[in-house]
Amino acid sequence: MKNGVDPKENGNVSLVTAMPKQLQQVVLFGAPILVGLLNLTHPMFAPPVYRGIVDHISWWTTLHILNLVLFPLIGLAAYLLVKDVNNLAASLTKVALAVFVPIYAAFDAIAGIGTGILVENAKHLPPAELTTVSPFIDAYWNSSVLNAVAAAGSIAWVIAMLSAAVAVTASDRRRLIAGVAVVIFVIGGWAQTNLFLPSQGLHIPIAWWLITMGLGLAMFVMGKPRIPGTLLVLSGALFGASHVTPTGPLGMLCFLGAAVYMKVVAVSDRK
Repeated sequence: MKNGVDPKENGNVSLVTAMPKQLQQVVLFGAPILVGLLNLTHPMFAPPVYRGIVDHISWWTTLHILNLVLFPLIGLAAYLLVKDVNNLAASLTKVALAVFVPIYAAFDAIAGIGTGILVENAKHLPPAELTTVSPFIDAYWNSSVLNAVAAAGSIAWVIAMLSAAVAVTASDRRRLIAGVAVVIFVIGGWAQTNLFLPSQGLHIPIAWWLITMGLGLAMFVMGKPRIPGTLLVLSGALFGASHVTPTGPLGMLCFLGAAVYMKVVAVSDRK
């Protein structure tokens, strides 16, 4: 090991480490800001899909094309957050991010751009034909394949954030926090499946919010240092639930807070 970097990883990270430090900082802090702000503008709707997004179709398609760039950037930002950490949890974070980036980008393309194309073309149909086509757009939006891709990408993000929280924990408490992270993953998954998803994200149950805040509190009580681990857990739970308002932007705010703490506040305290 040289300069704290595992030689086995040199070939895999050479392109990232070759990035100027200033550019790395721009990505680390800029990506969560852009993803959060952009998705504050994400149209919210209840089915039927055509009626819900037809009035926003131009921005809908543009937004999802921009997200195709920004979601990989937030994955890179998360990698930059732990790239210099060399432990098992950090390695798991990097693997989870390698899964998150292509799968979540694919989900965004299938759900956002694909649905946008269908709606854009349906606009030109006569009313009688539109009545026939609209249920097919709904079926596409709610397809099991689309839901599976979305779930896989979200789970990868949650795992990445939980692993990152463990990775930045002090070594004398890392094993305990790893166990806490497993419990958080199970409880958070139950809340997502049984509380968040049935609500369709339009009226999120208070119980889901309380459980999510409780998971963050558990990490705050047991973590060391407390702040970055707590914020990473919340980023995983919030953005992993959905990238749209309100959970997505809040998840990005938590990620930004963790990045600022780790790369600015903690560094200043050590000087």
